[in-house]
Formats: sequence, structure tokens, C-alpha cells
Amino acid sequence: MPPGLPRRPPLAMRFWLARRQGRAGGTAASSGATGHSLGRAMSIESIEHMVRSRVRMFLRHTWLVTILGTIIVFGAVWAGFYYTTKPTVMRIAAGADGSDNVKLAQVLTQKFSAERDKVQLKLVPTAGAKESAQAMTDGRADLAILPSTLGNSPDWPVVAILRQNVMALIVPPPASAPAAAPAKKGKGGKTSKTSSSSAAAIEKVTQLVGRRVGIVGGSEATTDLLGVVLDHYGVPLAKVTVSRLDPTGIADAVRKNQVDVLFVAGPATGHAITNAVTAASRNGDAPTFIEIDQADGIAKRNPAFDSIDIDAGTFGGKPPAPDDSLKSLSFPEYLVARKSFNHDSIGTLARLIYSSRLALAADLPGEVKIEAPSTDKDGAVTVDPGALSYLTDNQQSFFDKYGDDIFYGMLIFPVFGSAIAGLAGYLRQDSRTRRLRLLQRVLDLVRKAHGAASLEAIEKLQIDADNLVIAIIHHSEHEEFDETIRMSFAFALDQLRFAIAARRTAILDRATGATAPNPTGKAVAA
Repeated sequence: MPPGLPRRPPLAMRFWLARRQGRAGGTAASSGATGHSLGRAMSIESIEHMVRSRVRMFLRHTWLVTILGTIIVFGAVWAGFYYTTKPTVMRIAAGADGSDNVKLAQVLTQKFSAERDKVQLKLVPTAGAKESAQAMTDGRADLAILPSTLGNSPDWPVVAILRQNVMALIVPPPASAPAAAPAKKGKGGKTSKTSSSSAAAIEKVTQLVGRRVGIVGGSEATTDLLGVVLDHYGVPLAKVTVSRLDPTGIADAVRKNQVDVLFVAGPATGHAITNAVTAASRNGDAPTFIEIDQADGIAKRNPAFDSIDIDAGTFGGKPPAPDDSLKSLSFPEYLVARKSFNHDSIGTLARLIYSSRLALAADLPGEVKIEAPSTDKDGAVTVDPGALSYLTDNQQSFFDKYGDDIFYGMLIFPVFGSAIAGLAGYLRQDSRTRRLRLLQRVLDLVRKAHGAASLEAIEKLQIDADNLVIAIIHHSEHEEFDETIRMSFAFALDQLRFAIAARRTAILDRATGATAPNPTGKAVAA
């Protein structure tokens, strides 16, 4: 080893290795002020490399970057297509378990699930129409089946009219009278008969004062609906005895004479009214009906209702009832949606419902008759924008909505590809420039080493050389140097090392020669 050559790794190199192995604290403590200065220099170099190294490594190969960018773009397009076309789960509130609305919701759920449509329904159990509306308000349901008579039903946009409900006030026939009493002769030889029943038949709404009205459960009939009719005729609800009847107990209540009138509401051909008519029959006698003869006036005063003429025999039974045309009130049953729900999904639901209405009517005969609400601006209800787009043939597919964006994106993508390629080329060129700068710094230190005049200058050059070695190591970690580059740096660093060692030796030799004693001079003096 030449004189003056360091016999151990440079201080900066040891410091850098210690940091790499997690021993930066101990090495820094033993390095003193010089180690701190080297640490600061290394930190500056590390920050500079940290910002650019990873990007430079990734963008080193232009074709690889272009291929990966293309894959990412197409992956994003596919992900957007997948998430916009995947099935949408909608929560629907349909009322009490066992009601016609719940049966309809279950049929819809099964049908959509079997056909693997883009809409899936999830039933939300509620106790009735009011609770279903509250579930919509609370955000627990996305859809609900509500009658128009509910106070806040007009607040929700309508998807479809599921059916028209009618009201029926059914009067059971009187019980069979016992055998007539023997005729008695009166004065003048005339005979007279005594009747076993003095009850008068109920033919008008005003005659319900003091009567017992049984509201049939499982139907759309409620105390509020009965109150609307009675109030219009001036009959206080408090003067009518109202009770709730289970559908299976109607016949028993009629036989035991527990009610005078049955109040039921539902589809005119549905099982709720048909079963009530059948249960109210006695001994082959069909019940009679109380006509709501002022239905036109009620409908004008309350837009939730419509006047309707029920044809003879519509309610069925044996014999068919009614036996003549009957005027009554009707009100629609709506399928409504939350205003904030995705309109495209509602449009898909509307398409599925309207295209399946014949199949739904066959699955629920007499219970469902799906109709479209009026799309006029002055219509009675507000139509959901999604359903409106389907009803007016303005529904758009995925490519109708995003086709232009995809087209222009494909036009713009090559521009981004060129920009990425240009950035990659710039970074490659910048990396080459940095290598040349590092190599030039080594050569500059070699020239300075040859011209150093003191040991202090040599020590400063040694520190600069150590820092330069650290910078080269950092640079080589983030970029793979080929053999030519490695040989260039190795040759330059060897030159620097030997230049510093040779200059240090020369300075030490010069200093030693200047202070050595002169034996010849001493002899002459002697």
C-alpha cells in the first residue's frame, strides 16, 4: 500500500453503511463534528434522490410504461362499466306481512332474481302504510307501496300505479225469521200478523248512526277512510261503533250478529272484497251494499279519490254481487321512490315492471293492474325522472351516456402516451446528465488534489471524495449501471484516491526534508 493511503474505509463510507444497517446513532455519536457534516451532506443527497429515483426507475422503459398505461386506462373503463351495470339492491317497504302489497313485493323479488335482472329487491317489514312512509323518510327504504289517501304520499315521486282500490260498505242479509205467529182475528173479522223482526234495512250512509261497522283487516280499509265518507255525510265517527275484523272471522261475526255493516277496500276483483261478500252471505242470500251516491262531490273535494261506477257482478259471490250498478269511491295504490335515489336505477326498475305487467297480473289475478301515471306537467302526481325517461322513450344505455366520453378519451390518450414517453426520455437524459456531473466532479477533485498545497486542503479533498462516493452509491442503487459506466467511475475514483495519497505523501516528504538536521554543516562548523 502506498505511503499515506487510508488503511480503513473512509469515514463517510462507514457512516453511510452504519445508517443502512440501522446503526446510525452510534456511528454518528463517534464521528464528531466531521461525521455531522457528512450526515448533513448525505441527507441533502438522499432527499434529492428520494424524490426522483422511484419515478425514474419506473419510467426507464418507454414501451413498458405505455403498455402499463394502456392496461390501466382499459381497466378503469372496464371497472366503470362493471360498477354502472352491476345489480342495484333496492329496499322496498310494502306494509304488514300477509297483505296484498307484500305478496306483490315478494313476486317482484322472485321474478327479478330468477331472471337475473339488474335490479334486486329487499323487503323491509313494516306494520302498515304509515310505517312504510316513515321508513322512506328515515332512509330505511328506497321504495314503498303507498295509497294515494295517505297524507304525505304526494311527496314521493311515482314509479307506477299498481292498481285501483274501491270502497265497499257491505250489509249482511237479515237472519232468518222464525215461523210466523198464528193469525188473530180482530174486530170486524180482520186478521193481523206480528213480525219477529223490527230492524230496518240499512240503505244509506246517514243510517249508520248508532250502527256497528266492522273494518275488514288485511285490506286497504282503515278508520281514516271510513271517517272521510262519514264526515262528508255529516255522520260523526264517534256515533258509529267501529271494530276490527280478522278476514277469517267475518262469517262468524255475521252469524253471531256482531256487526251491522262491513267496510272493506281493495281491488274490485281482488280476494279481499270477494271473500268479504262471500262471508257476509246468509242461507244463499247475497248481501246488499250502501251506495256512496255523493262520490263525485267527495272526489272534487279530495283529489286523492275518484268516483267510480261498479258494474253488476263485479264482486263475485253466489249470487253475483252487486245485483245492479253501484257508485263508490276509488283511490290508486302507488309504487313510489326516494327522491335522492339513482334515477337510472329507477328507470331500469320501471322498464322491468312495465314489461312484466302481464306476467304479474297472471301471478296475482285480480290484485294487480299496473298503469302508467300521467306524464303531463299538470298531472295529478309527480313522476320519478327515471320512470319518466322510460315512459317517454328517453332512456339511455351505458354507451349512450358515456360513448362520447370514451371516444374523446381514446383520442386524448395518445397525447398522454406521448407525454409519458417524453417524460421518460427526459428522465433518462437527466439521469445521464447527473452521471456525467458526478464523473466530472471526480475529475475536478483529481485536479485539485494535484494542486493541493497543505495537509488541510488534502483533508478537505478527502471529505469531498467521501461524500462523492456516497452520492455515487445512492445513484447506483436507483439506477442499474452498465459495465461501461461502472468502469468509468471505478477508474476515476482510483485516480482520485491515488492523487490524494500521492499529494499527501509529497507534502509530508517536503515537510520532513525542511526540518531534518544537516550533518555536513555541523562538521564544517566544528
